Amino acid sequence: MLSRPLLDRVAFLGISWYAILIVAAILIGYLISSREARRLSFPQDTLVDFLLYAIPLGIICARLYYVFFRFNTYAEDPIAIFNIREGGLAIYGGVIGGLIAARIVSRRHKISELQLLDVLAPSLVLGQAIGRWGNYINMEAYGLRIGEEALQFFPFAVEIPVGEVWYWHMATFFYEFCWDILVFALLLIVRRCCRRKGDVFCWYLLLYCSGRTVIEGLRNDSLTFISEFVRISQVLSAIAAFAVVIYFFLRIRDRISAVTIAPVVSAVLCLVTTFLGEFERGAYSTLFIFSQLSLAALIISQIVIIVLWTLDSGKFDALTAIPLIADALFIAALLIAGVPRANEDNTYYVSLRQCAAMIQMILCGWLLCYPFCPKSAETTR
Repeated sequence: MLSRPLLDRVAFLGISWYAILIVAAILIGYLISSREARRLSFPQDTLVDFLLYAIPLGIICARLYYVFFRFNTYAEDPIAIFNIREGGLAIYGGVIGGLIAARIVSRRHKISELQLLDVLAPSLVLGQAIGRWGNYINMEAYGLRIGEEALQFFPFAVEIPVGEVWYWHMATFFYEFCWDILVFALLLIVRRCCRRKGDVFCWYLLLYCSGRTVIEGLRNDSLTFISEFVRISQVLSAIAAFAVVIYFFLRIRDRISAVTIAPVVSAVLCLVTTFLGEFERGAYSTLFIFSQLSLAALIISQIVIIVLWTLDSGKFDALTAIPLIADALFIAALLIAGVPRANEDNTYYVSLRQCAAMIQMILCGWLLCYPFCPKSAETTR
């Protein structure tokens, strides 16, 4: 017997709470997107058509994505692949299904696919936020075990049944809920100052994936490949965030110089810091010194960016420099705090390093999308 009863996953008439939350997310997302679609003069029923394609494609792709990385689980019982009521839908698979639907609908209605994705991006991340509460009801998407009594409280931690006893684990579903809400608010701001079609969706990828990279490293039930500590969603998130930085860089070809190359180099260092830390946390504690050196390299890259930009513009740009300096100070504090931690348990410390790296990744994207992007590169939305 468990020390206390489980949450009831079923709301009424055999319908699960998770299904209700997903339907609610779709309806709310539709209402939010419809307003923007009308402002952009999209053909009538564009979003309805999108939902007719996206819902089945999203479910199918989310299931296939999950099954692919848990194939050994289903190899002996292939029929279980179709039993989605037992769980097993991956959000990245759902996003892939949505991208396919966007391609189909944009061609059918003869509208810009990038513009359609811009309209959908805020609703998508808000829907992800709502869906995370389904993870709580299903007792999934939780994090590492919390043994310290002082930290055994919500929202930092959540109780999860293991065997016949409830244990406290990091409430990673709630962390992502909070990050998704913040990303949703930021996308509404970005939408008002976009320079090119596709910018809102790019910022969705950069912001959401940066946060997911950090949070995924704290989860206990991630999909893995190659080894048990290589989390596929974490790897995909980090690469997707980096890909957005590269995209922002490539689209300002008329201004490729040391100034614009520096953020790309810095973004590469962000990836190195992130993955070094993950391998260090997973099995190779000897990588500690290299992880610390990567933090120092991040600070140097920020200084280089500020110096190059100052020389290029002929003046010190405080609005551009202040966010970089603030992140550099955060990284410097982490570097100093890590000096005596060579032989310690650095599980949480690694996440702080990754957090600093992903903040810098976001800043690199911001530099290439706004301060370092020439006015001549702007296009009408």
